[in-house]
Amino acid sequence: DPSVPSWARPGADEIPPWARRGSRKESTEIEIPFYFYLLASAVTAIAAIGSVFEYVNQRPVFGVVNSDSAFYAPLLGFFVFTGFPSSAFLWYKSVQVANREADEEDRRDGY
Repeated sequence: DPSVPSWARPGADEIPPWARRGSRKESTEIEIPFYFYLLASAVTAIAAIGSVFEYVNQRPVFGVVNSDSAFYAPLLGFFVFTGFPSSAFLWYKSVQVANREADEEDRRDGY
């Protein structure tokens, strides 16, 4: 059956991909796992949404900058207008990294 990888065929002497040592290429690049991007995306989105609620309810920002301050609207605006795009980018990046990891795992498994 051609769909069965060579290492899975009866009587094969080939070692399964996950059991091979040193098959990974050495890389000097540090790759951040996808769940860090996903976590950062969630935190950023929560901060952006929280900034909208703080602006609507006129609550002090972090309990420090009151609503009558000149920095109130620009500070919250910064969090809102940079938070949502940043969150979307981080989510997109997490999906890219997860797909790349899945493709690499499939390649190592012989698919």
